[in-house]
Amino acid sequence: MVEVGLRLRPVPRREPGALGRQRRQRLPRNFLDQEGTAAFNRLQRGGVRVNTTFNVGRTQIGENVSVSREQHYGGLDDDAIGENNIIGKNIMQQPVVPVHDVAGYFASGKAVGLSNLTNPLKIADAGKNDRATNDRIFGNVFAGYDATRALSLKTRFGFNLGQGSFHGYNPTTPENSEVTDVNGINENYNLFTEWTWSNTLNWTRTVSQHNLAVLLGQEASRNTNRFEAGSCAKLLNTAVDSRYIQDALCDPTTKNVTSSGGRSALLSVFGKADYNYGERYYLSFTVRRDGSSRFATENRWGTFPAVGAGWRLSRESFFPKGTFSNAMLRFGYGVTGNQQIPSGRIVSQFGGDRGDTFYDIGGTSTTIRPGFKQTAIGNTHLKWEEQRSANVGLDLEFLEGRGTFSADFYRRNTNNLLFDPRTPATASSASPPIINIGKMRNTGIDFSVGYHNTIGTGTLWSVTFNGSHYRNKILQIDDLGTQSFTGPVTLREQNPVINMIGSPIGAFYGLLADGYYRDSLDAAPFWADGARPGRIKFRDLNGDGTISGEDRTIIGSPHPDFTGGLDLAVRRGAWEVSATVFATHGNKIFNAQKYWYVFRYFDTNVRSDLVANSVVLSGPCAPGAGNSYPCPGVVTNPDAKYPRIDVSDVFSRQFSSYWVEDGSYVRLRTLQVSYNLPPAIVRWIPAARVYLQAENLFTITGYSGLDPALPTWSTFGAAGDTRDQFRGVDEGSYPTNRTITIGITTTF
Repeated sequence: MVEVGLRLRPVPRREPGALGRQRRQRLPRNFLDQEGTAAFNRLQRGGVRVNTTFNVGRTQIGENVSVSREQHYGGLDDDAIGENNIIGKNIMQQPVVPVHDVAGYFASGKAVGLSNLTNPLKIADAGKNDRATNDRIFGNVFAGYDATRALSLKTRFGFNLGQGSFHGYNPTTPENSEVTDVNGINENYNLFTEWTWSNTLNWTRTVSQHNLAVLLGQEASRNTNRFEAGSCAKLLNTAVDSRYIQDALCDPTTKNVTSSGGRSALLSVFGKADYNYGERYYLSFTVRRDGSSRFATENRWGTFPAVGAGWRLSRESFFPKGTFSNAMLRFGYGVTGNQQIPSGRIVSQFGGDRGDTFYDIGGTSTTIRPGFKQTAIGNTHLKWEEQRSANVGLDLEFLEGRGTFSADFYRRNTNNLLFDPRTPATASSASPPIINIGKMRNTGIDFSVGYHNTIGTGTLWSVTFNGSHYRNKILQIDDLGTQSFTGPVTLREQNPVINMIGSPIGAFYGLLADGYYRDSLDAAPFWADGARPGRIKFRDLNGDGTISGEDRTIIGSPHPDFTGGLDLAVRRGAWEVSATVFATHGNKIFNAQKYWYVFRYFDTNVRSDLVANSVVLSGPCAPGAGNSYPCPGVVTNPDAKYPRIDVSDVFSRQFSSYWVEDGSYVRLRTLQVSYNLPPAIVRWIPAARVYLQAENLFTITGYSGLDPALPTWSTFGAAGDTRDQFRGVDEGSYPTNRTITIGITTTF
């Protein structure tokens, strides 16, 4: 792979802080200045936070407020995927193409036999003045009053205010085989405000061994947002100071401006009662009633109860003494609601755009008039999504409290999922309606076991291991008997994701690969479909004598069978050493990058071992082949890593289990060594600590891609975030960086 525009950069970071001693005030500040892995990319982030608490008699007031600014410079986004990411561009770029041509200009794929690739350094250079800025003020102010020793009241007002902007430039690409000869700029601005006001009353009472605590509360929240975007093409002057959307600076006919916005509100009342008898028997009950403006009036309110019980076995007379110092059995059942959909989707939405809904109302080519079209279909029957959860847990302490164990077994049934099924047959280009569909179940276990002890008189050590296992299953899609629907993202005219009853959400879908066709006789039954010796062999699952989409099946799941973490820590005197290891097992990855470096055969870059490890044909024809089919030979290496190199082979690159790999891995996430400086070294600093930290030092995996720890892509459909529909698909993303940090923390 040609690594163009990638680099190793230091990350200076400063986090000074001040601690007031007389009125419990904190004023920490932070600043980060980091050059990106991609060329011409930079991130700057800074902020100030203030925390103050005042106590006046029975009254307590205070605030926790943060102000921050974050600026990204450069046109290559770390979060972009596939062909739009610098990693993807580097994977695709042929090594025979230089960074610059003989005239000193950026070179690219404009040559016979090469595809339309863009020089990644050219794009990085063209976007070096792109800038994204985000400003936020968030926090809360609160006041509390202790009316009596048993009764207290508290009010809290939280807020989150923000604005963001982006300024980008799209260059011409005359060096590409598919030339982009028009430049342009695009800008967008967004504003949002969120506030939440909660009021609670707490009452506690103890009579003998009976302990009761009651909480009553009310909460209101509201959020608004506004988004504006504009673009213009054919800039007369590409200088940075001339990149504005003005008629004098670009072609007025290409100017486009759009805006959108939304608002929503939530009103809640809730109550909770906790009771225990002698800290031996526990019982709790909670109920919430929430009303959301995202739903129509008849479905606006939802009621969500929960109940819990606990039994501290170790306090019973029959419980054996000695090994276990504490043992508690827990049970819980509850209902929670989800209303996370875009606001305004209970009604249909309309819009229009030049060239899309403008039409010649006057009958001549010069009198166009704006028109309207439906852009989103509403659904007034939307209601709360509900998740019903039941769990049984066990907590243990043993070896005089040095060892701990905790486990939870759970089952969660989700009903009336708020989802966009991507159904076809939607009028015009309007987004389909958000609907409540189906049922889904998650069952699993979470556990944690830990132990800490001392060695001698000065060494403390601890180890904690936690693990998780779950199973996800779709139980129902709708009331019409629908058995499956595909995911919202299509890759090169194919969709790798399906949601099918009886299978996990976001499962991989495709043909089942079964080695390679050995010879012409082996390929003969499916010759008309494209089967040839040396190409990937697919199973005819429905037995109709052809290889088609009807033979597709579940070929893998992105959900792991097990995830686990190991935390280690040792402290001796002023020295501390800690490490965190993370592992996942059983999850599959759909390696979509194979489209480029396996199946495009040299019009893009390829794997370095493609030639050496591809299927080779040689020898005479297969017995019995006759003259019915051409006879290129017989496969001599059936265990080859790649199919036969064949530029006309589109048959093998159908989505299949060949694209699916094991995504299991073990990674050392962090390793830190620190030293607490003695106060005598720096007398005016009460406490100081220096440390050396390494992140992602090594990864053990069999995955052939750059990084098995894929980010969670936030793909958006009509229902909003559908990230579960693209989980485990690797289109080319920034691998996790290995980071070495040297720092100092102080208190003064």
